[in-house]
Amino acid sequence: MARVAGVLMPLSSLPGTMGIGDLGKDAYTWLHDLSKTGSSLWQVLPLNPVGYGNSPYQTYSSFAGDEIYICLEDLYESMNLEIEWETIEDDSVDYDEVRKTKTHYLKEAYKHFKEDKNYEEFIIKAHWLDEYADFMALRTQNGNTSWVEWTELIPDPKEANYHKFLQFVFFEQWKKLKTYAEELNIKIVGDLPIYLGHDSAEVYFNRDLFFLGKDGRPTLVAGVPPDYFSEEGQLWGNPIYNWDAIAKTDYKFWVDRLKWNQTMFDVIRLDHFRAFDTYWVVDGEATSAIDGEWRLGPAHDFFDAMYRQIENLDLVVEDLGDLRPEVLQLRDDYELMGMQIIQFALKTKEIERDETMKTNMLVYTGTHDNETLGGWKENMPLKEQVRVAKELAIRGVDDDHIIDQICHYTLRLKADWAILPIQDIMRLSGSTRINSPGTVGSPNWEWKLDTYSQDYTDGLKRLTKWVHETRRCRRDDHKGGQ
Repeated sequence: MARVAGVLMPLSSLPGTMGIGDLGKDAYTWLHDLSKTGSSLWQVLPLNPVGYGNSPYQTYSSFAGDEIYICLEDLYESMNLEIEWETIEDDSVDYDEVRKTKTHYLKEAYKHFKEDKNYEEFIIKAHWLDEYADFMALRTQNGNTSWVEWTELIPDPKEANYHKFLQFVFFEQWKKLKTYAEELNIKIVGDLPIYLGHDSAEVYFNRDLFFLGKDGRPTLVAGVPPDYFSEEGQLWGNPIYNWDAIAKTDYKFWVDRLKWNQTMFDVIRLDHFRAFDTYWVVDGEATSAIDGEWRLGPAHDFFDAMYRQIENLDLVVEDLGDLRPEVLQLRDDYELMGMQIIQFALKTKEIERDETMKTNMLVYTGTHDNETLGGWKENMPLKEQVRVAKELAIRGVDDDHIIDQICHYTLRLKADWAILPIQDIMRLSGSTRINSPGTVGSPNWEWKLDTYSQDYTDGLKRLTKWVHETRRCRRDDHKGGQ
């Protein structure tokens, strides 16, 4: 496998005049700039409609795209509509304001929408669309409450059709952006959460596939025991799969999820891989994740079914944390690419271990769940910073700035794939962290660039240099440069 490099840049974190990164011109600028560095990969977070806590891992659907990513300017231009825009200039995402503002313009556009051949083809292809549209219509009719509290159970066809329109527009714009990425030989790495939000179309219409009570509320929920991120563990609250029921359908539910995500992304990062071997189960009424238990997952039976039914399935698995040997064996039995986080190695003085890592590996300085290297530096005693700098210098990585040293070192490792968060490339502070596991709400998921600044340009220049020096340059790009 070729040595390649990439950048973790959430779509929401791109600059944008409507308060959030979207599928408009700034996304195309980003892909163009990324390609000039010689990089091959753009990793995004889930693009599904965010729900509780505005988390992309608690969504209303595992198939649909969030309409807040629709570029209004491109939509209005495609429909030959003119309007004066109310822009939102900010360096963080106010999800409520963005959704309110964009919804106003989207509803105005819908008044002028006429179905065409492309729309009809999308309706046929998106097998999940009817249920999702009905679910979102019912949410609106029931005051956006959880479905366990609904009293109105017949969806309004007009409202459902509006949500079909939104999905059509989202996927038309996404398809164009992905085509542009393909022209640049950039692969998009998507992210598929293992669990679904309880308040989602898939849970509502497939209740027999989850452990739910008669009232529809989860009797068992997901989480993880105490770990590096939290002394009390993490209580995610997602309903637990009834794997026996899913297995009886030859895992159709999961086959459908993966196949649809295959149409969106070139590579799929499978979140919380260890749960396919063993997963942490907590009582549905628990207030913390401490008092849970491990249960056996579907393991080989699941992956046998996936590879039997899905062609060209390209997965990266998130195999982090305190894992039993069976988890790593499951990964290796299917030759799946695992992950390594260099921040963990720096804190535990295990740099040597990372230098002997497998080549079939994706290495990061950190992910969206980690502190940025800027935040790591802010919180790390000077003595530790000096130790790390010396150890990296001994290994031939002697960049003047310690953040640059760590980024450069990460790209030098033996792992076939290496991805750096954009904040680390730009040397940004801990205030730009995407998510702090175990916490809910602001400022999680809110960070964004307000513009493509000089820090951005300088960071990509450094990335270009590292990508070429570490022989990770895209094969069609031998010069690079910003």
